[in-house]
Amino acid sequence: MILNESGSESGSLSLALEDYLEAMLNIHDSEKIIRVSDIAKKLNISKASVSQTIAKLKKLGLVNQESYNPVTLTFTGMETAKKIRNRHTLIKRFLTEILDVDSKIAEKDACLMEHVLSRTTINKISELLEKTEKLNDDNYFEKVNINSKEREIMETVKIKTLKELGKGRKGKIVKVTAKSMIRKRFLEMGVTSGSEIEIIGVAPLGDPIEVLIKGYKLSLRKSEAADIFVEEVAG
Repeated sequence: MILNESGSESGSLSLALEDYLEAMLNIHDSEKIIRVSDIAKKLNISKASVSQTIAKLKKLGLVNQESYNPVTLTFTGMETAKKIRNRHTLIKRFLTEILDVDSKIAEKDACLMEHVLSRTTINKISELLEKTEKLNDDNYFEKVNINSKEREIMETVKIKTLKELGKGRKGKIVKVTAKSMIRKRFLEMGVTSGSEIEIIGVAPLGDPIEVLIKGYKLSLRKSEAADIFVEEVAG
């Protein structure tokens, strides 16, 4: 697929073609063989319509098919189908796990939303789901060396990671969970508990993040910022 400057998908594939690829990938995973009749049944359309669409996908280099033989996804077709399905799965999870939408409704809505949401929005949904998983993981704080007392304090004063702080916001560092060489690098840069840090810039795609600490400007990747816990302070 072609991505435009805003990060949304456009141009090479219609919504219908995306649905075909996703359906074929699902059939491939369950049946191993992709038959025209199976595609028609799954999408509730005629075999003649499927054959016409297969011809279009073949011209785009996404599928292969010899006369009357099963359809196979090319490498590009397989990777494209996986991206489409991953979007669908991500959106459905967001609808059911975050918004508590009924599973059947979420399935239908995800089918519509997966075609129109930008890559930026999809990434934000992914980040939110990742954050929710961590907060719901009873072992998460132990994994990043935060004990139960510290966890209780963090939840009370609404501690957040530096990655979540937002541009123009300031925070007081309360915990750095990075290990080994990254932790050493943080110490050398002055990223230590008790220091005040401010987000002064964020790259267009959210990575890296530019911060101001002790009068110095530093660039941190989002993965690094996720290891720095701060208490937000007034600007």
